Amino acid sequence: MKAGAGKSEIVLAEEYLEIEDFAVIHRTLNARAVVIQSGQTVVLLSLEITSMPDEETYAIRKKIAENYPVEEDHVWVCVTHTFSAPHLLPDFVLKDSDKIAEKAKYREELIRASLEAVGKGFAGLQKAFVGIGEGYSLVNCNRDVQLEDGWWVGTCGPGICDHKVSVVRINKEDGTPMAALFHYGLQSSVLDGSALSAGGKAVSPDVAGIACDYVEKNTGDDDFVALYLIGAAGDQAPVEKAVTETFVRGEKIKTDRREEGFGICEKLGNSLGETVCQINGQITCEEMAQELEVGKIEFSVPGKEMERELKKLHPMKIPEYIPAQDKVTTVETICLGDLALVGVKPELNCKSGIALGTFSPYRYTWVCTMVNGGAKYMAERDAYDNSKYEAMNSPFGKGAAEILLRKALGLLEKMKG
Repeated sequence: MKAGAGKSEIVLAEEYLEIEDFAVIHRTLNARAVVIQSGQTVVLLSLEITSMPDEETYAIRKKIAENYPVEEDHVWVCVTHTFSAPHLLPDFVLKDSDKIAEKAKYREELIRASLEAVGKGFAGLQKAFVGIGEGYSLVNCNRDVQLEDGWWVGTCGPGICDHKVSVVRINKEDGTPMAALFHYGLQSSVLDGSALSAGGKAVSPDVAGIACDYVEKNTGDDDFVALYLIGAAGDQAPVEKAVTETFVRGEKIKTDRREEGFGICEKLGNSLGETVCQINGQITCEEMAQELEVGKIEFSVPGKEMERELKKLHPMKIPEYIPAQDKVTTVETICLGDLALVGVKPELNCKSGIALGTFSPYRYTWVCTMVNGGAKYMAERDAYDNSKYEAMNSPFGKGAAEILLRKALGLLEKMKG
């Protein structure tokens, strides 16, 4: 087995930041990549942005396949899902030709940073050894809370939370660390909706990005890469946030701790990073004899109408769902030895990730969401019955998550043989 890793800063233009009222940069955003060769070649690319539309995802995968010896279907374009990064907004939202031109520049910058990170990975390809470890971090919580008017988004709700942190350590042949992949169920949303005292918002990689920075600095090697893969985090939030929002008798009440949010980000990010370092330090790496296996399956699930104006969403006790055409969704897998990475576009809830990991034929199964595009939430049946946010803000109908789990499990069983 060979591996290589690379990192590149995403350089942000002030003109595009102004469109979404970003005024300062708390920490820089980065593209990170890990390349693995073992029989086949796969590329794991992680971008510190909120989401990646299908069109841009396709463009990046295509460019990587054109420039490097890897098949397009073997490239995973992932995001860390920080809420404090500029979006690739649709032209009909931007409207103004100058703003659309600035978006095109931002798009090209994301492609450039992606190619540079992946290029460093291929340039550094060398014999590598791997090991897997697990631990726990308490920086996440279930975000679904019950209010007088129904369920809404908050912190420390009564639902299930998966605190497991999983790490793959990759060493060079001489035993020094090359990279670490880590998997955790958390939306990096500490600064989501927070405004500065002087006005405007801050760009930040939030909790996951700060954790990556912490792990990378801890190794003392400038070329070491820590790459975050977001788990089934649809209903998983940081235990503390800058903004809290609730409803009292139908009225929305919002509080913002503003600059205090930076300290919360640093505290939680460093805590998660320290956990990753502790796990990473206990892993023994070995030579990998097995070859990579890559799988993919496409299928239909129930659809429903989704409210496009998020500001109109509010807690409700009686669900109001309008069926829509079935939606096509995809499950992708990368398997190596005892490890299976399961990649999906929709944001699955914690229970789905735990269920698939429990019944998977692989010893370690990482359910990775927002892979190769985004598709909003796909929640379990009880979220629809209780009209939770992940059901309301979803293009998928009741039962979609359960179908996806069965299809994913079937694919894993087929690959395991």
